[in-house]
Amino acid sequence: MGLNSIPPPVYLIDAALVTPLGMSVDENLQALIAGKSGIDKINDNRFSKIALPLGKIDDNYLLDADGQYLYGTRFDTLLMLCVAQLKAKSSIDFASNDVFIILSTTKGNIELLDSNQPQDKLLLSYSANRVQTFFNNPNTPWIISNACISGISAYVVAERLLSSQLYKHIVVIGCDVLTEFVISGFTSFHAISDEVCKPFDLHRKGISLGEACAASILSNTITSSILLKGGTISNDSNHISGPSKTGEELSFCIKNTLETVNVKSEDIDFISAHGTATNYNDEMESLAIEKSNLSDALVFSLKANYGHTLGAAGILETVIAAESMKLGIILPSQGYNLHGVSGDIQVNKTLKHQHSQYALKTGSGFGGCNASLLLERV
Repeated sequence: MGLNSIPPPVYLIDAALVTPLGMSVDENLQALIAGKSGIDKINDNRFSKIALPLGKIDDNYLLDADGQYLYGTRFDTLLMLCVAQLKAKSSIDFASNDVFIILSTTKGNIELLDSNQPQDKLLLSYSANRVQTFFNNPNTPWIISNACISGISAYVVAERLLSSQLYKHIVVIGCDVLTEFVISGFTSFHAISDEVCKPFDLHRKGISLGEACAASILSNTITSSILLKGGTISNDSNHISGPSKTGEELSFCIKNTLETVNVKSEDIDFISAHGTATNYNDEMESLAIEKSNLSDALVFSLKANYGHTLGAAGILETVIAAESMKLGIILPSQGYNLHGVSGDIQVNKTLKHQHSQYALKTGSGFGGCNASLLLERV
């Protein structure tokens, strides 16, 4: 592309989902519209010694007749089921040099840490190469593992590669599973709620964890009704696990995204927030939204529907945002009743049938990382 060329628009052309709420995009949308949550009290020693509310996918979808995971591990099984669904839906030639793959995950096959299986399966590249082989794709995949913003970061990177016309299509996949390793880590922070989480609510008690795999195809040659306008990634190195107390850093991301794509804050119809239901994240995010002049935009979190799905969250929640725009709906933030943050934000409590032209996706994570992404319905 020449220096004076106008970058081509980037479209979200297809998606696939494997989550506690369904094994397809349609199943997930129907469940969300019906107000369902995929979080249940789970008593499973594989994940925790005590019963916890978790967004767990039914093992019946993941195991073969002998009770073994279909693709060796829980993580790889979710991953391969999702990409198989995507391949079945799409007409693009995945074996083309014009197609590139990006995998977003925070932990991958961490469940193998104490196993006797070959240690190379622990490498994120092992799972990414399985996807590459499945698609018979000639390009070595990229892996993005940047805490809770991994999924949004993958979209931002994909948009930049497509705008530069280095590829015609990019497959973005986000996946993480429930493991004792992850759950024990959040337990050590005293961050896990003993009930389904309540993002932004006065009586929230902490996070609910979940698992999912979500995938999208982005394209600069095939059009759809949803444009990925652009996004911003930043890292303020605020704290190894705690978010900023002022929201300035996430606000920078949001403002930079809007300025870069020349969209005004008053044009944003809704925000799919990170909304983990921890005291610090929700407070920080509310301040960032207010500082970004977005107090009039409707805000919701999907964490009470799915739990926090780590490296899958940004992709899962962006897919849902895009599908919601197509349907002309704005989803409610489940679990929210009483305003529990100091930022001036409008948390959406009921399903709304409303046309949205612009939607913002936000995220923040350990180490002080922040990200935002803008979608447009055209």
